[in-house]
Parts: sequence; C-alpha cells; structure tokens
Amino acid sequence: MNFDDYKWDTVIEAKQNPFALGLRQVIEYRDLIFLFVKRDIATTYKQTILGPLWYIFQPIFTTVMFIIVFRHVAYLGTDDVPPALFYSIGTILWSLFSSLLTSQARVFYSNKDIFGKVYFPRLTVPISIIFGELLKFAIQFVIFAIIFIIHLFNDYKQFLSLNLLILPFILLWMVLMATGLGLIISSITTRYRDLAKALEFFLSMFMYAIPVVYPLSEVTGKIRIIFALNPITAILECFRYCCFGVGVISLKMILYSIGCTVVFLLAGVFLFNKNEKVFVDVI
Repeated sequence: MNFDDYKWDTVIEAKQNPFALGLRQVIEYRDLIFLFVKRDIATTYKQTILGPLWYIFQPIFTTVMFIIVFRHVAYLGTDDVPPALFYSIGTILWSLFSSLLTSQARVFYSNKDIFGKVYFPRLTVPISIIFGELLKFAIQFVIFAIIFIIHLFNDYKQFLSLNLLILPFILLWMVLMATGLGLIISSITTRYRDLAKALEFFLSMFMYAIPVVYPLSEVTGKIRIIFALNPITAILECFRYCCFGVGVISLKMILYSIGCTVVFLLAGVFLFNKNEKVFVDVI
C-alpha cells in the first residue's frame, strides 16, 4: 500500500497564518493545560513548609510594609481609601502583572526540554501560566475581599456597587497585556538571555514608576501625562475606581491602554508562532 494512501487521524503541520492561535487543538489538549498548572504549582513550592500558604502571607506582609513605609514615613495619600485596602489591591494586582509577565517571558527557555522532545500545541504552556497566575490571584483576592468587608462593618463609607461587575473585564485586560508583552520578550530571550535578568531588575524599579503604592492623583503637573502614557496606569486606576469609587481616569487613557494591549497581544502571538519553529535550534 502506498504511503500516501493512508488516512491519518491527525496531521501535524506548520501554521500558515502567523496570527493563528490553533484554539481547536488547544481545547483538545485541555487536560495537558491542567497538568502544566499542577506542575508549576508543585515545582514552585516543592520542599517548602508552608507551600501555597505563601499566596496568602506574601501580600499580607507586603501590604503591612507598604503601610509603614509609604503611609507613615513618606506620608503618601491614598485618595481617602483605608491604607490596608489601597495597598493590598495594589499589591495583588502588581503581583499578577509582574509574575505573569516574567513567566511568559521565560516560556521557551523554561520548557526547552519538553518542547524539544514531544509535540503538543505550544500555546498550551502560555495558557497554563495564565490559569496558574489567576488561581493565585483568586486566593489573594479573597483575602482582599475579607479586609474590604471588615472595613465596611467599621464605618467605611464606600458601598458595593454594580461597578464591581466590570472587574473581570479589567482583569482580562491586564492578563492580555502582560501575556502579549511576555510573549514578545520570550521571543527575544531565546537569543539574548540577558534580557530575562534585565526584566527582573526593570520590574522591581518599574513598580515605583506607576501608581501601585500611590494614586495617580498624587502625581501633579506635566509629569502626570507621562504616567498616564503608561498603559498599565489606566488598568490600576480603573480597578480602584470599581472597588473604591476613586481614581483619575479618562476615556482617552482607557482607549489608549486597550489599543496598546491589542498591539502587544498581536505582536506577541506573531513572534511566538514564528519563534516556536526555530527556537530549539537556537537554545
């Protein structure tokens, strides 16, 4: 029988469209996504005593430190939001963004062994990173919700509103931005690994250049325009507005940030699809 006469159940071929996501294959490999999420959690907290409890302790300790340093030493305002609420939401949002960005930026190098041995839709790995980070965020957001409820019972004047229903969309907005940027960087770090180290240093400094530990209202004059041009600023301010009813936001800021997110995501998918064909030879 001629080799060409065989009827194959699955045909593996290179993507013709550089922007193709191959979602049908990703759905078929959904069990693999779950295994990757489980692997990442197990690897991160292997040989630790507290394990996933660090998800809870880390934002709590960071929030306490921020209250002491930025509220009682630097005397930075919080737009009349209780400091515990203001700093806790800023902490968990920045943790989600920075962790997602760094994890996506290392996606090729961290998985080079398995990528080089077996075929599976490569996009399953970035998606598993998203689910893993969202799981971490969900645990930390529960802690924030408990602190929020405690403040409501202690005469905090902010009431729950329908704006809270917008939070999942803002969260998706942040996830897509971080993923797009991460995929762009991952395509570069396959050749220039120094960028991965530079990214860690940059993010540690970058946190103080955006309104994470202070509101945008604390930034005055022309320099506020520079802060507004940072696409993540709109996300942070929108999230705070939905939770607390305060924030410096405008339609221009929102549209600009969404536009940047779309560009980052398209560029990230394009470079990811292009790089997955040749990265094994480079690494």
